[in-house]
Amino acid sequence: MNYGVTILSAESVERLQTRQLNQQEITGFAAILSRAAGQQESATQFLQSLSQDELKLVQKAHSLARPIQLSALSQEGAQNLLSQPDGSDLVDLNNDGLVEVGEGKTIHFPPVNAPASVKVAWQKATAELSEFDKMTLALTMHHMVYGVHIDLPGVSPKAALPPEQQWNQTNIKALYDYARSNLQFRVNMEGWTSYNKMLNQVYERFFSAITTLPAAGLTPTRVATTQGNAISAQASNAETTTPEVSTLKSPLSRQQQINQLLLDTRLGIERDKIKELEEKMEAVRSDSTLSSMEKRDKLLALQASIEQLIKQAQQRTIEEEKRRATL
Repeated sequence: MNYGVTILSAESVERLQTRQLNQQEITGFAAILSRAAGQQESATQFLQSLSQDELKLVQKAHSLARPIQLSALSQEGAQNLLSQPDGSDLVDLNNDGLVEVGEGKTIHFPPVNAPASVKVAWQKATAELSEFDKMTLALTMHHMVYGVHIDLPGVSPKAALPPEQQWNQTNIKALYDYARSNLQFRVNMEGWTSYNKMLNQVYERFFSAITTLPAAGLTPTRVATTQGNAISAQASNAETTTPEVSTLKSPLSRQQQINQLLLDTRLGIERDKIKELEEKMEAVRSDSTLSSMEKRDKLLALQASIEQLIKQAQQRTIEEEKRRATL
């Protein structure tokens, strides 16, 4: 009897196959989920009833590096071990934006607690992107909503709003404005990199779908592939650039560049660090000795480091502006 297999979605089965589970193991994991769904006990209690072989199967199904330690699991971590691999029934019980699966924590955007309309809008906005690009964009958006979860000097944790507040029109507009500000800051620091162009396009599609705001406002008249081309493109189109586009101050005048360098020195912004991380990312992409999973993990870790540097720079800029205002 193919017990429990029908509980798994097609995407879940595909992910389990990617994680090197054979058909017998997929059937066994599906049976565990089916049994768990029919129990009245807590997820932790149910996991305690499993054999060591069954726990190893759950571990493999979720690609966990370490054996499951039942005594170390939170309620959220235990419940998500009994979830679909496609992520459709994950829970974030404390609404911190981090989803615990076993002892591990993962980032999801849109958050698992977000309304279905937000999830559909994001899916459509990122439909043409690779899986890695989707993950890195999700990381960027997550940091804007929840802040950086790592203890860093000058970076304060951001209190999460309840879902019904986070995704009302007032706070969607606030997130839209913050996304535009974030993009402007990135462009001033890095220029129109391929990643910033991609961010721009996704912001356009995503926010136009979930707000009544006009979608225009972030696209430069002509996006060039090099800094030199960007200068000539912006110069030749200066008269036709919309007011909102012109707030993306790139390129800077000679005096502005000098002022920016002085500001960078005072604030400790190190563009070289970002460039170094981007070079490391390129090296990882070109490394044929790494598996696709290893590449993904290394690239996400490097992208997270870039996001943290940018977040620190933004925080320091805000503090510097506040300090100037008091002088």
